[in-house]
Amino acid sequence: ISQQTKQDIIDFFYIPKEKIEVVYQGCNAIFHNSMTDKTKQGVLEKHNIPKDYLLSVGSIEERKNLLTILKVLKELPNQKLVVIGNGKAYKIKCLRFISEHNLSNRVLFLSGLELDEMAAIYQNAQMLIYPSIFEGFGIPILEALFSKTPVITSKDGCFTEAGGTFSKYINPLSVEQMKEAILEILNSKELQKKW
Repeated sequence: ISQQTKQDIIDFFYIPKEKIEVVYQGCNAIFHNSMTDKTKQGVLEKHNIPKDYLLSVGSIEERKNLLTILKVLKELPNQKLVVIGNGKAYKIKCLRFISEHNLSNRVLFLSGLELDEMAAIYQNAQMLIYPSIFEGFGIPILEALFSKTPVITSKDGCFTEAGGTFSKYINPLSVEQMKEAILEILNSKELQKKW
Protein backbone atom coordinates (compact mmCIF):
# COMPACT_ATOMS: atom_id res chain seq x y z
CA ILE A 1 0.00 0.00 0.00
CA SER A 2 1.01 3.62 -0.39
CA GLN A 3 1.28 6.43 2.18
CA GLN A 4 -1.91 7.81 0.65
CA THR A 5 -3.73 4.49 1.17
CA LYS A 6 -2.45 4.34 4.75
CA GLN A 7 -3.85 7.83 5.38
CA ASP A 8 -7.19 6.82 3.80
CA ILE A 9 -7.40 3.78 6.13
CA ILE A 10 -6.68 6.00 9.14
CA ASP A 11 -9.21 8.66 8.05
CA PHE A 12 -12.06 6.41 6.95
CA PHE A 13 -11.72 3.36 9.20
CA TYR A 14 -10.18 5.01 12.29
CA ILE A 15 -7.39 2.41 12.48
CA PRO A 16 -4.39 3.61 14.53
CA LYS A 17 -1.42 4.50 12.32
CA GLU A 18 0.85 2.21 14.36
CA LYS A 19 -1.11 -0.80 13.06
CA ILE A 20 -0.51 0.02 9.39
CA GLU A 21 2.75 -0.57 7.59
CA VAL A 22 3.44 0.87 4.14
CA VAL A 23 4.88 -1.75 1.78
CA TYR A 24 5.31 -0.56 -1.80
CA GLN A 25 4.32 -2.72 -4.72
CA GLY A 26 6.63 -3.59 -7.57
CA CYS A 27 5.97 -4.65 -11.12
CA ASN A 28 6.80 -7.73 -13.15
CA ALA A 29 10.50 -8.16 -13.89
CA ILE A 30 9.81 -8.25 -17.63
CA PHE A 31 9.47 -4.44 -17.54
CA HIS A 32 13.03 -4.15 -16.18
CA ASN A 33 14.60 -5.69 -19.29
CA SER A 34 15.19 -3.90 -22.59
CA MET A 35 13.66 -5.70 -25.54
CA THR A 36 15.41 -5.91 -28.87
CA ASP A 37 14.33 -3.59 -31.68
CA LYS A 38 13.30 -6.68 -33.66
CA THR A 39 11.01 -7.88 -30.85
CA LYS A 40 9.47 -4.44 -30.43
CA GLN A 41 8.93 -4.11 -34.18
CA GLY A 42 7.28 -7.53 -34.29
CA VAL A 43 4.79 -6.52 -31.59
CA LEU A 44 4.01 -3.22 -33.33
CA GLU A 45 3.36 -5.01 -36.63
CA LYS A 46 1.26 -7.76 -35.00
CA HIS A 47 -1.11 -5.21 -33.44
CA ASN A 48 -0.96 -2.54 -36.20
CA ILE A 49 0.55 0.00 -33.78
CA PRO A 50 1.93 3.21 -35.34
CA LYS A 51 5.62 4.06 -35.07
CA ASP A 52 5.03 7.07 -32.75
CA TYR A 53 2.29 7.05 -30.13
CA LEU A 54 1.20 8.20 -26.71
CA LEU A 55 0.18 5.41 -24.34
CA SER A 56 -2.63 5.01 -21.81
CA VAL A 57 -2.85 1.86 -19.67
CA GLY A 58 -5.62 0.82 -17.27
CA SER A 59 -9.25 -0.14 -17.06
CA ILE A 60 -11.40 2.24 -19.05
CA GLU A 61 -13.54 3.75 -16.32
CA GLU A 62 -14.41 7.26 -15.15
CA ARG A 63 -11.67 7.58 -12.50
CA LYS A 64 -8.96 6.67 -15.03
CA ASN A 65 -9.92 9.79 -17.00
CA LEU A 66 -9.30 8.68 -20.61
CA LEU A 67 -11.70 11.35 -21.85
CA THR A 68 -9.28 14.15 -20.87
CA ILE A 69 -6.52 12.45 -22.89
CA LEU A 70 -8.90 12.29 -25.87
CA LYS A 71 -9.69 16.00 -25.52
CA VAL A 72 -5.96 16.74 -25.64
CA LEU A 73 -5.49 14.41 -28.61
CA LYS A 74 -8.10 16.45 -30.48
CA GLU A 75 -5.81 19.49 -30.06
CA LEU A 76 -2.67 17.62 -31.18
CA PRO A 77 -3.49 16.57 -34.75
CA ASN A 78 -0.15 14.81 -35.37
CA GLN A 79 -0.37 12.52 -32.34
CA LYS A 80 -1.74 9.00 -32.05
CA LEU A 81 -2.85 7.16 -28.92
CA VAL A 82 -2.68 3.48 -27.93
CA VAL A 83 -5.01 2.49 -25.09
CA ILE A 84 -4.39 -0.79 -23.27
CA GLY A 85 -7.41 -1.77 -21.21
CA ASN A 86 -11.08 -2.57 -21.33
CA GLY A 87 -14.29 -1.04 -20.09
CA LYS A 88 -18.02 -0.78 -20.49
CA ALA A 89 -20.19 2.34 -20.03
CA TYR A 90 -17.29 4.82 -19.79
CA LYS A 91 -15.59 3.21 -22.79
CA ILE A 92 -18.78 3.80 -24.79
CA LYS A 93 -18.67 7.46 -23.74
CA CYS A 94 -15.04 7.65 -24.94
CA LEU A 95 -15.87 5.88 -28.22
CA ARG A 96 -18.68 8.39 -28.81
CA PHE A 97 -16.22 11.27 -28.29
CA ILE A 98 -13.75 9.62 -30.70
CA SER A 99 -16.45 9.26 -33.34
CA GLU A 100 -17.81 12.80 -32.91
CA HIS A 101 -14.32 14.31 -33.31
CA ASN A 102 -13.04 12.08 -36.13
CA LEU A 103 -10.29 10.50 -34.01
CA SER A 104 -10.99 6.88 -35.04
CA ASN A 105 -7.85 6.58 -37.17
CA ARG A 106 -5.70 8.02 -34.33
CA VAL A 107 -6.82 5.88 -31.36
CA LEU A 108 -6.12 2.16 -31.05
CA PHE A 109 -7.63 0.03 -28.27
CA LEU A 110 -5.86 -3.16 -27.21
CA SER A 111 -6.60 -5.73 -24.50
CA GLY A 112 -5.71 -9.31 -23.63
CA LEU A 113 -2.00 -8.77 -24.33
CA GLU A 114 0.83 -10.99 -23.12
CA LEU A 115 3.22 -9.34 -20.63
CA ASP A 116 6.09 -9.35 -23.13
CA GLU A 117 3.86 -7.57 -25.66
CA MET A 118 2.94 -4.96 -23.06
CA ALA A 119 6.61 -4.44 -22.20
CA ALA A 120 7.43 -3.90 -25.88
CA ILE A 121 4.56 -1.41 -26.25
CA TYR A 122 5.70 0.53 -23.16
CA GLN A 123 9.31 0.62 -24.36
CA ASN A 124 8.32 1.91 -27.79
CA ALA A 125 5.86 4.57 -26.55
CA GLN A 126 6.71 8.27 -26.62
CA MET A 127 5.27 8.52 -23.11
CA LEU A 128 2.67 7.09 -20.73
CA ILE A 129 -0.19 9.40 -19.80
CA TYR A 130 -1.84 8.30 -16.55
CA PRO A 131 -4.20 11.08 -15.39
CA SER A 132 -6.14 8.99 -12.88
CA ILE A 133 -8.36 10.71 -10.33
CA PHE A 134 -7.92 8.06 -7.62
CA GLU A 135 -5.61 5.06 -7.18
CA GLY A 136 -4.23 2.89 -4.43
CA PHE A 137 -0.81 3.07 -6.06
CA GLY A 138 -0.49 3.16 -9.89
CA ILE A 139 1.40 0.12 -11.21
CA PRO A 140 1.41 1.39 -14.86
CA ILE A 141 3.59 4.29 -13.66
CA LEU A 142 6.20 1.82 -12.38
CA GLU A 143 5.95 -0.28 -15.55
CA ALA A 144 6.61 2.81 -17.67
CA LEU A 145 9.50 4.05 -15.55
CA PHE A 146 11.18 0.63 -15.60
CA SER A 147 10.63 0.66 -19.38
CA LYS A 148 12.46 4.02 -19.54
CA THR A 149 9.32 5.69 -20.86
CA PRO A 150 8.42 9.26 -19.77
CA VAL A 151 5.36 9.55 -17.51
CA ILE A 152 2.73 12.24 -17.13
CA THR A 153 0.45 11.64 -14.16
CA SER A 154 -1.71 13.30 -11.52
CA LYS A 155 -0.18 15.65 -8.98
CA ASP A 156 -2.24 14.60 -5.94
CA GLY A 157 -2.78 11.36 -4.05
CA CYS A 158 -0.39 8.42 -4.31
CA PHE A 159 1.01 9.30 -7.73
CA THR A 160 4.17 11.03 -6.52
CA GLU A 161 4.97 7.92 -4.49
CA ALA A 162 4.84 5.76 -7.62
CA GLY A 163 6.33 8.31 -10.03
CA GLY A 164 9.05 9.82 -7.84
CA THR A 165 11.11 12.69 -9.22
CA PHE A 166 11.14 11.31 -12.76
CA SER A 167 7.50 11.99 -13.68
CA LYS A 168 5.67 15.14 -14.78
CA TYR A 169 2.73 15.99 -12.53
CA ILE A 170 -0.42 17.79 -13.68
CA ASN A 171 -3.97 18.51 -12.68
CA PRO A 172 -5.52 15.40 -14.30
CA LEU A 173 -8.62 17.29 -15.47
CA SER A 174 -6.71 20.15 -17.11
CA VAL A 175 -6.55 19.76 -20.89
CA GLU A 176 -4.11 22.68 -21.02
CA GLN A 177 -1.67 21.28 -18.44
CA MET A 178 -1.71 17.85 -20.07
CA LYS A 179 -1.14 19.32 -23.52
CA GLU A 180 1.75 21.45 -22.24
CA ALA A 181 3.38 18.45 -20.53
CA ILE A 182 3.07 16.30 -23.68
CA LEU A 183 4.57 19.01 -25.87
CA GLU A 184 7.34 19.69 -23.37
CA ILE A 185 8.44 16.03 -23.48
CA LEU A 186 8.01 15.70 -27.25
CA ASN A 187 10.06 18.85 -27.89
CA SER A 188 12.93 18.09 -25.51
CA LYS A 189 15.55 15.43 -26.29
CA GLU A 190 17.03 16.20 -22.87
CA LEU A 191 13.76 15.37 -21.08
CA GLN A 192 13.33 12.21 -23.16
CA LYS A 193 16.82 11.02 -22.13
CA LYS A 194 16.02 11.54 -18.44
CA TRP A 195 14.06 8.34 -18.48
